[in-house]
Amino acid sequence: MAWYRLAAQAWSFRSDNQREVLIRQIAAQLGELQGRWLHLRVTTRPYPVHMWAESFDQNAIGRMPDVPGALGWDGFLEGEQRHLMGLSMADKEVFLGIEVSGRGLLDRWVERAAPVLDRIVPSAVRAELAALESEVNHLDVLVAGSGLDAVPAGAEDMAWLMHRSVALGLPAPRGLSSVPRGVSTWEPEDLAAFTEGVDLHQEPYAPTVQVVGRMRSQTVTRNVAVLSVGLMEGLRIPEIDDPWMQHSDRLPFPVEWSARIYVRRPEDVTGELQRQMGKVRSQIRHYTHDHDLDPPMSLARQADRVLEVEDELTTGLTQLNTRLYGWWRIAVSGRDEAEATTRAQQVVDLYRPKVQIEHPEAQYRYAREFIPGEPLASTAYRRRGSVTWAAAAVPAATASVGDRRGIMLGETCTATRRPVAWDPWLAQEVRRASGLTAIVGGLGSGKSFLTGLVVYKTLRAGARWTVLDPSGPLAELTRLPELAPFSRHINLLRADPGILNPYRVVAEPRPEHFADDEDPERAWKRERSLAAATRRRLVLDVLSGLLPYEIARQPHTRIVLLRAVREVGGSPDRHPGMVIDALRRNAAEGEDHAGVVADFLDERRELPQAALLFPDETRADPWHADRDYRLTVLTMQGLSLPRPGSPREEWTDNESLGVELLNLASWLTQRTIYDADRNLRKGVALDETHFLSQVPTGKVLIDRLARDSRKFNVRALFASQLAGDLLRVSGFASLVNAVFVGRTDDEEAQSEALRLLRVPTDVGYEEMLGTLSPRPRHDDRPDDAPRQFVFADGHGGVEKVRIDLEAPHLEHVREALDTNPDAARVAAPRSGGPALTAPGHPEMTAPDEPSPLPARREPVPVALPDLDGDEIDLTTDTRIGPGDDDPVLSGGIRAGGVQVVSVAATDAAVGRAELYDDEQLDLLDELDDDWVVDEPAPVNGSAPVNGSAPVDGSANGHPPVPPPDGDGR
Repeated sequence: MAWYRLAAQAWSFRSDNQREVLIRQIAAQLGELQGRWLHLRVTTRPYPVHMWAESFDQNAIGRMPDVPGALGWDGFLEGEQRHLMGLSMADKEVFLGIEVSGRGLLDRWVERAAPVLDRIVPSAVRAELAALESEVNHLDVLVAGSGLDAVPAGAEDMAWLMHRSVALGLPAPRGLSSVPRGVSTWEPEDLAAFTEGVDLHQEPYAPTVQVVGRMRSQTVTRNVAVLSVGLMEGLRIPEIDDPWMQHSDRLPFPVEWSARIYVRRPEDVTGELQRQMGKVRSQIRHYTHDHDLDPPMSLARQADRVLEVEDELTTGLTQLNTRLYGWWRIAVSGRDEAEATTRAQQVVDLYRPKVQIEHPEAQYRYAREFIPGEPLASTAYRRRGSVTWAAAAVPAATASVGDRRGIMLGETCTATRRPVAWDPWLAQEVRRASGLTAIVGGLGSGKSFLTGLVVYKTLRAGARWTVLDPSGPLAELTRLPELAPFSRHINLLRADPGILNPYRVVAEPRPEHFADDEDPERAWKRERSLAAATRRRLVLDVLSGLLPYEIARQPHTRIVLLRAVREVGGSPDRHPGMVIDALRRNAAEGEDHAGVVADFLDERRELPQAALLFPDETRADPWHADRDYRLTVLTMQGLSLPRPGSPREEWTDNESLGVELLNLASWLTQRTIYDADRNLRKGVALDETHFLSQVPTGKVLIDRLARDSRKFNVRALFASQLAGDLLRVSGFASLVNAVFVGRTDDEEAQSEALRLLRVPTDVGYEEMLGTLSPRPRHDDRPDDAPRQFVFADGHGGVEKVRIDLEAPHLEHVREALDTNPDAARVAAPRSGGPALTAPGHPEMTAPDEPSPLPARREPVPVALPDLDGDEIDLTTDTRIGPGDDDPVLSGGIRAGGVQVVSVAATDAAVGRAELYDDEQLDLLDELDDDWVVDEPAPVNGSAPVNGSAPVDGSANGHPPVPPPDGDGR
């Protein structure tokens, strides 16, 4: 037998035509294997948590330093591993054994006489392998094509398959001893390494077989129930039904498959069909001639089916109608017989009523059938069909999305449950693709939560982010203790005049950015010219947007504005006030309409928020920063924006100004990526981008970010309620890389979201978008369940995923990103009485008072289920119950290149100080060094660490001392 390992096949979010093509490709490959026996084995391997952690740790380039008293990198990485191991998820692995050739009597005799013949005629000993070489090469090419996508199994693959087959039902080990280097062949005597440590026992007529194994000096016992696929009605795959072997992936416990298949030769099938047709005709003649009765309809159907199969075999030149027969077995295990039989019943219930699953006796022999090389246990429950019917099982169908080196987003929630890791810079650094990402979903779909998760976890791994969040909830990230020293929060509506000067928000190209071009000087000058043109277009759009709609729509208005803007030029040292002055000069020269436009702009200039466009020339550039921040969050709380989709003529003056300010703030956000080294991993997150699509320069911004994201190593997140707003931007659909689509209810919006995902439309996926993040209708509890998204990773994988931020070590991040309103969080003081407290909430404090420090939490023993069903005590780091040792979490040793620290050590870092609100922080201001937390806060009234003052500024019981200026910074 030649053994191969099959590649995973995507099934979700593909059109029926694509699925039918996959089935036909598999069927064609099976049809070419006529006259051969096949052994199909489907097993599972625990998700390699330690391998992901090692890859993630190595990929975290330039990560930020740890902050004393806050969650450090080791604690963060350990928490991610513990949470992953508690989810008990596994990868599906599919192996296919193909009979190369049967062995004749002469071959067996030569093998026994090999010690003697090797000295006399050495070529005779190797003659059999030499004759088989060309046949094996033919099989390698045959199964490597599209469909099976198989590769020859290596020595380590065979070691894993033998272990999972001989030790059927036993817990899968976290790691299996590697095959010694240089060993590429197995001898019969080597099989004892797998069989010696496992025993199978069965009582007569027992429903299960008991498997006893020795794993690292421990005895582990499991009961295994082996089932067989019985009668099956006609399944409509893929129109209605999913692949029938994929059904078992929905079960919450691992399932093993073993199928023995024989692909029949056409001449054998033809003879059998003729005999079968003769039987049917004889029975019909018996009814009609002998008894003068009408034959039953079942005989007529059998005759029609025989003729149909015969026609399929004799028509066409392809092998799609080749016939086969085989036996499909299913194995489930439990800690005892009751659990094993219960799980077996769950399998039966899952497949009924279309597929009948049988529970036969002789469990010992059926269990042995899973081992490669063992004979067939029984010919009972043989199933016959075409290769197309067998290919419709698609045994390798599974969820495949994301990568194995990025941040953990959550898990798939389709037929297969697998972790989803995503590296936002893999596309730019490896695949040379765009870094453009769309996050689409209605109100409450979880867009802000998802954005915050991506920003937080990638920040820990070394990225730099600039976030524009008009409503402001993501500003809470800047107050997390591990991020606070490297973050700043700026409310643009309270910043210095001129912070949104249209001439300054467009970055000036730097010569070093064009060092890789063929002609760097020419490329730099061309980009400078383009930047100047962008500034002129931007100021033209902004000033037009400030005018009343009746004035802005007049053609003459555009002409006078364009003339004034050209006169001012596009240098970065200009400002909109110069354009108004140019309009005044043109009015003095006889252009009356220029004076009208200047009057309206002067009137708008008096609005408080309009001062952001006009700089104070007595002060320095407000965006010049002399500190390297990892996270900058720009907010615009109180900004008035029009209702999405409302026509321009219905906008109020404040709403028109709000849209222009949002447009300028978006340009200001992207400006930061050109001020840093182009090789650094950078991110830009923009919310409310549906308004940008309504402004010409907003479309230019989106297009520029998409085109420059690869060159400057940027991951750009665009969040919008409707996918259509992004699709209106020319070229957006072709440039977008990754897409997240949350709950969407409108039919038109659903169709546009599928276009953005590059998923077939009008095949039933639209309704599925309305079922994401389901919620019971009559449940009045807060809706804080994890949200679901359809995630397209940009590399061909599309799956429904569940965003996961439920790990215990990220509880403070989850609370910071919680945007749901809760009246219980606010306490109103009674007249002359103490402050109110909410049930189950700690005592509330005044808004301007520092929150009391939480008491130090003692480590609490928590038992999580291991992947093999055992439990691990997270405090003592000891295993509860039988099972193999964990190579990742054993004694705090370095596993897979990752240093793991104890939970007790990371729990000591939960106490943190509440930072002062910095919403009024000026762009030039920085936190005073005296107010930056450098040491862990004292806990429960203990003395300060290393003699430092308490975090809240108090000393020796005195009240805290406020900052010198008292403005809340």
